[in-house]
This record gives sequence, structure tokens and C-alpha cells, in this order.
Amino acid sequence: MSANQEAQLDELLALASIYDEEEFRKRESMQKGEIRLCLELPPNFRLLLKGQACIECGISFLPPLVLSFELPTDYPSSSAPGFTLSSKWLSRVQITALCKRLDELWEENRGNVVLFIWIQFLKEETLEFLNIQSPLEIQNIGGQPQCKFGHNPAVETAVEKSEVQELDKRAVQEVDPNTDILTQLLDFNEAQKQKVFDGKIFSCGICISENLGSKSLLFKECQHVYCKACMKEYFQFQIRDGKVQCLTCPETECMSMATPAQVKLLVSQDEFARYDRLLLQWSLNLMADVVYCPRMSCCMAVIIEPDTTMGICPSCQYVFCTLCKRTYHGLSVCKEGAQLHGLRPSNGTTGEEGPHAETLLNLTKVNTQAEEK
Repeated sequence: MSANQEAQLDELLALASIYDEEEFRKRESMQKGEIRLCLELPPNFRLLLKGQACIECGISFLPPLVLSFELPTDYPSSSAPGFTLSSKWLSRVQITALCKRLDELWEENRGNVVLFIWIQFLKEETLEFLNIQSPLEIQNIGGQPQCKFGHNPAVETAVEKSEVQELDKRAVQEVDPNTDILTQLLDFNEAQKQKVFDGKIFSCGICISENLGSKSLLFKECQHVYCKACMKEYFQFQIRDGKVQCLTCPETECMSMATPAQVKLLVSQDEFARYDRLLLQWSLNLMADVVYCPRMSCCMAVIIEPDTTMGICPSCQYVFCTLCKRTYHGLSVCKEGAQLHGLRPSNGTTGEEGPHAETLLNLTKVNTQAEEK
């Protein structure tokens, strides 16, 4: 075995012992590999997305930089590793600047293994090197995310060169045209936060047992944690009683709600279907412009127009009075509705005479057809 081969083997074994399989992947029987590097963000780091509207939100994790490498036979004695560097949220100009810096680090350490030095730079110094500060400002330009950076001579030189020559071919910007960049960043952030949560130990606020986060449920608004076994029983009890609006944190006076995704994770398919239906009905009940079709065989939600007492069911086409829930009786004052509101109906008005008789006749025909269905 040559000195270069021995140095390469030692370096790859060292990297495999430092990083887990998600961070470091080596191709079998080849001197190639991939390193995924999540940057260490400072506390209270924020993301600002500029597009048709400005959106700002807190973020703890950003998608990793991916360093793909191939070790030539004369590395490290003569040649540097071949590589590409890719990112979902940095611009190609910024990635080009990082590539140039990796070249400089190789020149400073020529003749020695350099992968670990590259990894440490990318993981610990990228934000400072590119002068990226909170809030991280990202703009969508031509469908590609452009990350704004502060004053840095190295990056500005790369920008100037990119205006007169091609960007570094080793700099790759991963863009999914079918997914919004903000969605990608927030989804990754949530997945990483869940991964960290799953590996910690928590004490259940109900049974006081200690469990891994992977066996626990976190109410995101209040950050209270309970074991999944207790919460499953709690959710099932509330759903059976039809109290779907009560799937809140069990802590006294805490009103943090469980998300539908959390409920679906713990209850059966039939229980979730009942929860989903009752939750929709409860939400509709809170809306002033929504009533239900009075036909027992239908009961479809009906949106009513302002300043009218006529409802038309979109499902069975039944036309009814929204006050008394009977067949619509025209513009005359509804007797039952008048009693509810303390009004007196007009004398001699039956609801079936006057200029609206023809309209009422047509509505009666419609209702007759609806009832026959």
C-alpha cells in the first residue's frame, strides 16, 4: 500500500468515526463520498423571505451544505480532492466563494489530508465568512433563492468575477421547482427539531413516567410534554364524548390545542374521521353566515347571503327560511322568527299572497322535487 493510499484510508476511517451515517457517506470500494454539514445557527436566528409579501419567522436549522468528494490516486502528496459543493438556500455566487476558499485551504495545507479542515471551515465559519446575519434574507429571483450577504471582500470578488465569467462549475444550487423555498426551509427545520426532541428524555405531566421524546407528545404553543399512551386515552375519551374542541393541553387553564396531525398519529382511523367531522361542524357553528339544511336526510352546511332569510342547500337544493327552518315563505315577516326576535308579523300577510306569489310557487316546485329525491 502506497503512502497516499494509507493516508486516504486513515482519513476516511477517522471521518467515519467522528460523523454518523447521515452526515458522512462513503461509497464502497471507491475513494468517493459525501458529507452533509448542518451549520450551527446562533440563538434566536430568524429568516426573512422577500417575494410578493415579506415573511419573517424564527428558525433553528437550515438544510445542510453537501460536499461530494473524490480522492485522486496522488492525493494528498500532489493533487487536491475533486469536489462539488451544493446548497438549497445559498446562491451560486456564495457557493462559488466557498469553493474558492476550499481551494485556498488546500494550498495552505498542500501535501496533507484536508477533508477534515474543509469540514470544520464549512460547518463553523460559513456564516461569518459570508457575513450572514439574522434575519437571513432570501429572495426568490427567477425561481431561484438568492441569499443576501453582508460586506465581505472575498464574496464581493466572486460576485464581480461572476459578472464577467462563468460561475464555478463545482458550485451547485439545489432548486426544486415544484416546492416553494420557504416550505422547504420550514419543513427541514421542523424535521430537525423533531429529531432533537425524539432523542431527549421527558417526564409525563400525567403519569409522571420518564420517556424518550419519540414516545411523547409536545404541545407546541405551551411546550408541555406528555407520554403518547396518556394522550391517546385522553384524545379517545374526548372524541367519544364529541368534545373535539376540548383536545387541549391537560395542564390546568392551559388552552394550547393539539394539532390534527398529532391527533391522527394517536387515534384509530374511525376515531379520527369522527374527530375531523365534528371539528368541522364545530368550526362552522362559530360562523354567523352558516346554517344547516333542515332536512334530516341532508343537514348540509349552507352559507347564507347578507340581509336575507332565504337559504338554498347546495346539496339537495331545498329552499328554506333561515329563521323558522321551514319552506321559504317570501319576504313577509316570519311568524316564528318574529316571536324569537320580539317582532309582530304584518296584518293580513300569509306569506303566500301578493307580488311574490309566483316566486313562491316556483320555490315550492323546487322543494317538492328536492323532497322526492
